[in-house]
Amino acid sequence: MSTQKKSRRKPNRKQTTEYPLNTPLPRPELLAILQAADEIIAAGGRTLLAKILKGSKEKKLLELGLDHTPAYGFFRELTMEQIMEKVDVLIEAGYLKTELSGKLPMIEFTVYGWTVRRERATEELLREWENWLDQGITPVSMEYLKDRNRGMILMFLFKILCSGDRKYIPFLQQWQPIEFKKVQAEIRQVIADLNERERLVEMEWHELLRERAQSLIVRSRDPVILVCQECDGPFVFDHLDFSCYRADGIYFPEKCPDCLHQEESLHE
Repeated sequence: MSTQKKSRRKPNRKQTTEYPLNTPLPRPELLAILQAADEIIAAGGRTLLAKILKGSKEKKLLELGLDHTPAYGFFRELTMEQIMEKVDVLIEAGYLKTELSGKLPMIEFTVYGWTVRRERATEELLREWENWLDQGITPVSMEYLKDRNRGMILMFLFKILCSGDRKYIPFLQQWQPIEFKKVQAEIRQVIADLNERERLVEMEWHELLRERAQSLIVRSRDPVILVCQECDGPFVFDHLDFSCYRADGIYFPEKCPDCLHQEESLHE
């Protein structure tokens, strides 16, 4: 991974150490900042990110359509300086970084931040499908899903599969023809698995999910390295650990497998 470039300006951030590992900010704030950052990755810096979150009416921002992101105006009541401090908290916590493009520092995800954002982006796609189904809306085209990050698309399919709900099959059938061959094959398999759901007992269904996770949950190219809060040793985050995926997002384990195993042994 490339070296993180920091801004020259270093606002007072004494409160950073008060936050637990997984929530350097309240979770809704963390997710909103990452959602806004996703709109300008490698194309804008900290100031533009803060302006989106502030709900700025600046002409350039509006021309780029950045007022259409759900995170636009999330921190409307805060000052720009307060918003910039929150952005810098996420940079210091390792969710975001700045990379120089020419002479200008641009916002980038770290592998840590992208892991969180990817999971939330797939949840947003699933909620969109649910809303369409609830309202009886059939999308004109599924082209909006093509050329998206492959890992995100496969995780989206995994979330659909985990629902066990056949209501998504018509959308999957509409989506399949426009995709590349590998994704087409995965869509076909998810459709087949959803059709099989009713005849499988819970144990069989959970075993199927564990097997399908191997192909649908893509590990980051660079591993997510965490620090154990018990022994202070580094350990690699396991993307296939289902206990880390919760309704409001992904949570990273705070203890390494060895320390968790020791705890379990003491309670046996």
